[in-house]
Amino acid sequence: MEAFAANLDSSWTEHANCKGHVELFFSPAGEQPRQRQRREVQAAQLCLGCPVLDDCRSWAREHRESGFWAGETEEDRALAGYAPRATVRRSVARAAKAGRQRNAESQAS
Repeated sequence: MEAFAANLDSSWTEHANCKGHVELFFSPAGEQPRQRQRREVQAAQLCLGCPVLDDCRSWAREHRESGFWAGETEEDRALAGYAPRATVRRSVARAAKAGRQRNAESQAS
């Protein structure tokens, strides 16, 4: 039970550089690819030097979050084998497939 409770602890968010800048980390409806790229560059700048970067990355991967977390896009996490629960963009679906193939190949070796 204690391990489960630890997984729900998000108190680290109080110390995050992104606090108050949520609009940079989640795409608005109808966002175009170039707009997304600019928004994510700004988000990544906030992630640089963030004191809770590792906690944020672990949370996003473990909870299969959507959006930009800890300097990672949804595609980055999907390639690492942590696809979001809901895959909206084709690029994320492709990355998730590649991540599954990579994991299967590494388990076979």
